[in-house]
Amino acid sequence: MPIKGKSKFEYSEFYGDWNFWGGFSKQKFTKEEAVNAWREELFGLDEDVPFVIEDAFVRYRFGRNEDNEPMSCWWIEWQDFGNKSVPVWSIRRRETWEQEGQDDTK
Repeated sequence: MPIKGKSKFEYSEFYGDWNFWGGFSKQKFTKEEAVNAWREELFGLDEDVPFVIEDAFVRYRFGRNEDNEPMSCWWIEWQDFGNKSVPVWSIRRRETWEQEGQDDTK
């Protein structure tokens, strides 16, 4: 995937469907750097915490949070909206009910 123009987005914690969910810019982090930053800087997790890493995008836009409050901020999304989207590594803790042995999990 080609890297788009430079963005101010580096990384952020996200809320919603997953626990310990972070997004890290592919423009500024390799996959390994993103996992280390997710563990150490963002959440302070141990090495043995299983995780899932996926391709995603972030976009700065207006929306409503889980409490239905309006806000403008970075939102993590699975669809690429062209120049308005920044490619990211979506990293989250793997839940116990999820199938083990997925390709991009520990």
